[in-house]
Amino acid sequence: MTLQEHVREVQLGLRVATQALRPQPERVGWLVGSGRSGTTWLASLLNADATMREMFEPVHRLHAPLMKGGADHPYFRPGELPVEWRTWQSEVFSGRHITKRTDRDNVGRNPAGARKLLVKDVFACGLIAANVAEHPDVAPALVMRHPIAVALSKQAHSDWLWTWSPEAFFTQSSWVEDHLGPHVDGLTRVAREEGVLPQLVAVWAVLQHVALRSASPAIMPILHYESSVLDPWASVQELSAHPSWKGMVTANEQQVQAAAHRVSFVSKSAKASALPNPARWMNKVSSEDRAACERVLDDMGMADWHNGDGLPVPDAIQAWREAHFPPLA
Repeated sequence: MTLQEHVREVQLGLRVATQALRPQPERVGWLVGSGRSGTTWLASLLNADATMREMFEPVHRLHAPLMKGGADHPYFRPGELPVEWRTWQSEVFSGRHITKRTDRDNVGRNPAGARKLLVKDVFACGLIAANVAEHPDVAPALVMRHPIAVALSKQAHSDWLWTWSPEAFFTQSSWVEDHLGPHVDGLTRVAREEGVLPQLVAVWAVLQHVALRSASPAIMPILHYESSVLDPWASVQELSAHPSWKGMVTANEQQVQAAAHRVSFVSKSAKASALPNPARWMNKVSSEDRAACERVLDDMGMADWHNGDGLPVPDAIQAWREAHFPPLA
């Protein structure tokens, strides 16, 4: 360990030891989405002026004691959070929860006493409805990236924790009862007959399905990765204008543009020069795999969410939300 690394480790340990002494945040934002959607990079845009504490993935089966031995993507209905989960999630959104992993990107960049908290989760789509009901002052946003791009990126990081089959969601009966009932046969076929990419796209579709049925557009906006790459400042402005997020983001255009060209710490192997092309994944997928993935999306009613260039179609996504919310109607 170098001297610099040792100093950083000491600073991080001090943060962990003293977090309980700091005041609770005045504002809390919550970025949720599928892994490899650009959530960490987008968090750095929103916090480009370093006025927020960033909490990195508190909901993670390998790092959260409450989740060990359980599902990758836990799901609870509003009002049905177990006491221990309610306590833990309250500690998260009050800023009391801290580990060396959740705060590893804050040392030397974000103030320990920041009055704003930005939580980033990629295994929490099934918690949106319950947490929004429990914590109405928290501002959620769903980060969305093209599903094939997400699937390819997960495949390239195959040693990380991912859910590889849509059948994994069937182990929690409430997923099926509340959301996946009409799709069980189709998802089972994908899991047993298709390759890795279509299965990962099916997992993506399940997560978007439950996320968008868990909170209305008035509460939870969508932050599109592709749009943010092409025009970071416009995306930040659009999110900032949403009623839930007004006053949360204070970075200016120069700060956001500078942050946009820094690669996130979870993508250190990526080339920053590659960022301006959000559809570069198209050259990395065979026509057969792409067709199989698109059949999955068609079966889930999501085929028109992105156009032929891989860019989001907000009107189509909004139409789907209007047709599927509230979820249990």
